[in-house]
Amino acid sequence: MQSTQASNAVFETKKVEEIKLAISEGRFQVNSEKVADGLLETVKDLLNARKR
Repeated sequence: MQSTQASNAVFETKKVEEIKLAISEGRFQVNSEKVADGLLETVKDLLNARKR
């Protein structure tokens, strides 16, 4: 089980480094519509959880 966690950590670190590089080079673009949809879903989930 621990080897799976280690490989995930390596993958995540690599992904973070790739994103950092893309941001520094100006290649990283945020899809604001996707971000907004995600935020709305989170708010809906939180509101529904509160009603229970």
